[in-house]
Amino acid sequence: MKSLRLCRLTGLWLLAFALATSAWADTARLLILHTNDLHDHVRPGYGGHGGLPYVSGYIKQVRAERKDVLLLDAGDHTEKGDLVAFKSGETLMYELMRRMAYDAVTPGNHDEDAGRDGLHRYEKILGQPFLNLNLLRADGTPEYRPSRIVDVAGVRVGIIGLIVPRQELCLNLEESGRALAKEAERLKREVHLVIALCHQGVRNCAVWSKLAPAVDVFVSGHSHEILVKPAVAPATGVVIVQAGSYAEWVGRLELEIDLTAKKVVHSDGRLVPMRHDAIPVDAEMLRLVRERERTLCPEAAEIVGQNPAEIDAGGVATLAADALRRAAGREIGFCHPGQVIRAPLLAGPIDVNGLFLTGGQRGDATVLTELSGAEISAYVAALAATSDHDQTVWSGFATAKDLTPDRRYRVVISELEWTTRFVREVKRAKEHKSGGPLVAREFSVTPSTVTFISAMTVRVKELTAAKVALADEVARLRGGAGLLGAP
Repeated sequence: MKSLRLCRLTGLWLLAFALATSAWADTARLLILHTNDLHDHVRPGYGGHGGLPYVSGYIKQVRAERKDVLLLDAGDHTEKGDLVAFKSGETLMYELMRRMAYDAVTPGNHDEDAGRDGLHRYEKILGQPFLNLNLLRADGTPEYRPSRIVDVAGVRVGIIGLIVPRQELCLNLEESGRALAKEAERLKREVHLVIALCHQGVRNCAVWSKLAPAVDVFVSGHSHEILVKPAVAPATGVVIVQAGSYAEWVGRLELEIDLTAKKVVHSDGRLVPMRHDAIPVDAEMLRLVRERERTLCPEAAEIVGQNPAEIDAGGVATLAADALRRAAGREIGFCHPGQVIRAPLLAGPIDVNGLFLTGGQRGDATVLTELSGAEISAYVAALAATSDHDQTVWSGFATAKDLTPDRRYRVVISELEWTTRFVREVKRAKEHKSGGPLVAREFSVTPSTVTFISAMTVRVKELTAAKVALADEVARLRGGAGLLGAP
């Protein structure tokens, strides 16, 4: 009986000690604000939602309220965005991000399209080095700074940057995970918290979490996922966050950290929508953007028409193929929805910037060529054999059966579609040694002065003046209108 009573007393004493120890634990709070895939959306967004001046306004508001804030961005700052950012040579976004004083930034695959020299130029404008672990120099050493340590209100945080694996001079998925594990374990000896700042989708961040269990939090990007609540890596229980895209959201992750054990004891994450009626605007940033737009592209704000209903990417491509054909004075125009068009045309007033957002950047350069009916038919058939998502649209003929096989037609096409689609199919035909029209001769193109935005601006104005709804024109074109020789 005495032994049983002693065991009970010992148990109660141990429980009391554990509770007391927990109460005395050295804990701290940390608020992570995070963005990703901003993609040059430097103007206020359409429909009263989004835009970098509102992202900046929200961050300023939070920083005024709290001192334990860490601001991170997970890559893809350029492309797919506003005309003024494009006309700035893709530098305006980095100028504005520098003003926002991010604690750490990693590049994305679209940023890397500028090349390594371009990325280093962006770093100088940003005012800090990019963090990236898995992009390599030719000698196998890291091209960029792999990580950094920051102190936020007494919490030491190690941040490691990664990008979705590239085809050249980059570690693959598994190699990246192993390198992440090694760097996280090294940092863990010096910090209270390790964050992987990844331009990588949630699913593959979970793969990296399994390979690198010393990472406490993954801030992800690339896949444009709107995670209203954080995802959880199945193998480790670590949280993975992502904040959509296009400066429409700011992620907010609250952490409670046991500084002694160096682990997260509680987390709570959510997304904050950048609604113009609820979020304060950074007035100085807005003024700067408008001033730069007036200098570089004053036409951006010009209203050129009205659009009663949203038009999807395929519909925009249909309009663009016809607009390019007319503007270039050619018989046939092509526009690839998946490769050139990046966004739908929203309902409401249409300004030049709104047109640019649909496909202006990828359709900025166009080329002229001559193709026979047989060559055009072979190109369209080759795309049809690849996937449902890799089809192009055209203006100037209804179906390939309308083309005369041996007649040469004057064609306008975006340079991007030409190099990534037509030239690709020619190369495949040569590799397969299957013969046919695409390997019968060498093809050439000449640059055109017509751009996607110039052609679309003129065509939308024409349709608006004629009181023709854009959706009705898309239906007309898809119904077989705009045949060879049509104006």
